[in-house]
Amino acid sequence: KVEENDDRDLSTTLHIFPEFCMDNIEAFENFSNTLTQPLESLGVEDLLQLVFFHPHWTFRDGGERSGMGSAANYARRSPWPMINILRTNQVRAAQKGIPTGLVYQQNEKTLNSVGTQQLET
Repeated sequence: KVEENDDRDLSTTLHIFPEFCMDNIEAFENFSNTLTQPLESLGVEDLLQLVFFHPHWTFRDGGERSGMGSAANYARRSPWPMINILRTNQVRAAQKGIPTGLVYQQNEKTLNSVGTQQLET
């Protein structure tokens, strides 16, 4: 268990699922929601954060980054479906002093400057 290990010994855990929902992003999103929803009721929301990655990830928030052709999608794309389990306290420490959303904005800016065509090669 993460909480039984020192932060210096176990900081993050990456689970890779090379054959799970590879071609079905909707099923993977349902799976992601199923894992995320009970974090609060289990009392581990302040301990852990889950970040999901998928080869066909697309933002669907209606913003400029939405849609298949947006380079910003590559911030959450990976060769295989993956879950990154992070310690909430370490995420907060890393973000301390950084305005909310700045990391995402910088990532999107960088990915857009590289461009979708280059990212796909």
